Amino acid sequence: MTIQQLMQDMNMSRYRLSKISGIPWATLADIYSGKTHLDRCGAGTLSKLSKALGLSIEGLLELESEPTETAPDGKPNKKTYLETGLSSSIQKAIKDYLQGEKEQVLHLDCLSDELYGAINADLWSGIITEEQAGYLREKYLGLGGKEDGIHD
Repeated sequence: MTIQQLMQDMNMSRYRLSKISGIPWATLADIYSGKTHLDRCGAGTLSKLSKALGLSIEGLLELESEPTETAPDGKPNKKTYLETGLSSSIQKAIKDYLQGEKEQVLHLDCLSDELYGAINADLWSGIITEEQAGYLREKYLGLGGKEDGIHD
């Protein structure tokens, strides 16, 4: 099992893991992408990471290192990691919106506004990152990354 698979199984984003463990997000991004191998991390990082993931340090070090394909900025090309650790309100809004699109309901604009509001509420509450919010707006609503693309 890889750290990516473990985090997906736990429905945990790197942002959430960073908050729980106290490990900087950039460090976790390097570990997650395979740029930094776990066996090269300091004892403090391994200890925090193992506690947050509920593993022994030995168990953590046994995880396979599987680098993902990355873009020049070091982030994985596949952005599905941005959909992990979402609150139940965003998950419900996405489900409702997709169902509304499928059924071609007349109130799709209301469902779109609900999803947009759920994304912003979680962003402002610190539950998701700006990157996650931008990704969700783009993927589901066709909006650019920033929230200043308010519905006209």
